[in-house]
Amino acid sequence: MISAIDSMRAHPWRWLAGAIFALLLITLLVAVLIVRSLLQPQRFTALLQNQLVGAGLVLSMDKPASPTLWPHPAVQLEGFRLSNAGASTPLLQASEARIVVPWRVVLHREIAIERLEIETPRIDLDQLQALLARLPSSTGAPQLPRIGVGIKLIDGTLIRGDTPLLVDVNAETGPLLVDTPFRLDFSARDSTNRGGALVLRTLPMREADALRFEHTGVGLSIEHGLRAHLSGDVAWRGGADIQAALHGGLTTPASAALGKTAAPRVTAPGGKSAIPEAISMRDYALVLDIAPARGAQPLMIAVKLDGADEHIDARLSPLESIDWWNRLLAASPNTPLTLPPVRGSARISQLDFGALHLQGVRIDAGDEVAPLDTNSTAAAAKQHQNAKPAGSGH
Repeated sequence: MISAIDSMRAHPWRWLAGAIFALLLITLLVAVLIVRSLLQPQRFTALLQNQLVGAGLVLSMDKPASPTLWPHPAVQLEGFRLSNAGASTPLLQASEARIVVPWRVVLHREIAIERLEIETPRIDLDQLQALLARLPSSTGAPQLPRIGVGIKLIDGTLIRGDTPLLVDVNAETGPLLVDTPFRLDFSARDSTNRGGALVLRTLPMREADALRFEHTGVGLSIEHGLRAHLSGDVAWRGGADIQAALHGGLTTPASAALGKTAAPRVTAPGGKSAIPEAISMRDYALVLDIAPARGAQPLMIAVKLDGADEHIDARLSPLESIDWWNRLLAASPNTPLTLPPVRGSARISQLDFGALHLQGVRIDAGDEVAPLDTNSTAAAAKQHQNAKPAGSGH
């Protein structure tokens, strides 16, 4: 019979490898126990649940939270749901989420959150609207919601009822704090598998009676479609007291510009339809001014679009437009149609709707558009006409 000593002498490297493996296994088990003790995932989930209860929200999970160190210290949540109190349908449900914490949490046993990452979230728009409607309205100078953590959504879905509105939703933000640059990167695809992306950059600033959003830049791009970019400043004094002066540019496929009939579509690899690359694009200078609601004057938006052959100068009230749309949806079949509450003028070189072909079109609606009390000018827009849109990756 071979003794253990004889075996060690005959196979020293095998015994050494076994000893190292056992040592690593013991070290790993000790490290897991230490991390669990330092991160205390139960404390994090209890903290979240207590804070959410104050907002009328309920957090539930399929499994207890667990700690992790790779690639950053974090608390892992699996199969969690966030619901309005008393609602049977979750506002947000996801396969997993990670609450990323700074290293000082591990070293100094603090409670702090650096970032929230949510994978495959499913967001119910009806439940989200119910939450927003429940939020109390504030008076006086507006307060910026303090969101000290970055949020990342991965491969999400936005639904209404059981109908998906947007899929492949990916979004990432930085913290939302006064005097700190804020960013938002958003992308998604619609029910026709057409993708789009939105980029927002701004600097929130506090004034005596207002919030200012300086150096604001917005970029929007639609796959095989329009691209738009705007930049400027925005001031908000609460409610509908919003003032903005933004200028930039708009680019559209020439076949889709201002109502022209879309060009024939071709089939791309994979069976997806696409607009042929040969279609040219049209550029427009774009000015967007917002005048605040004060006294009897409602919130007004003025849009000015200038291209080589098309010019649009329009003005509308968002609230009046919403009321008009709601009346239109509720109208009986015999109710006469009314024009939308838009005032302004448009000059369009060519307009096509099916078999209808018009040239030299001029439209005047309501009173002549007067300049709003903002700092935007058409000259400023033309200066940015050739600038590359932010986030125009398509």
